[in-house]
Amino acid sequence: MKEREVFVPLLVWLIGGAHIGGTYNDYCGSVTQDPSQPMWGQKIFNYRISVETLEDREILRAAWFPGVQSFQNTPEEDVVSRTFEAEKESRAEIRDWLTEEMAAFFDD
Repeated sequence: MKEREVFVPLLVWLIGGAHIGGTYNDYCGSVTQDPSQPMWGQKIFNYRISVETLEDREILRAAWFPGVQSFQNTPEEDVVSRTFEAEKESRAEIRDWLTEEMAAFFDD
């Protein structure tokens, strides 16, 4: 079986063109219980990383949710999220948190 892995993009990619009149980029990913097999019929760990403005400063929000629905169509009570400072060091923190959450999700 292939190893399950969470990917976190660079902060500069997430910020996108927001500082020059454009928009932020959201990153969405999915990991299945067995990445070497088709996803249908498997448990699916979906995650999303976005930049948000909170009290005039940028923060990163990492969220995960189970199933086959999109983030927008997943009930709010099924989404687990955490905020991080918008700095490049947060990339490792986000990856570590999502990896821990993913391991717990698949161990259930």
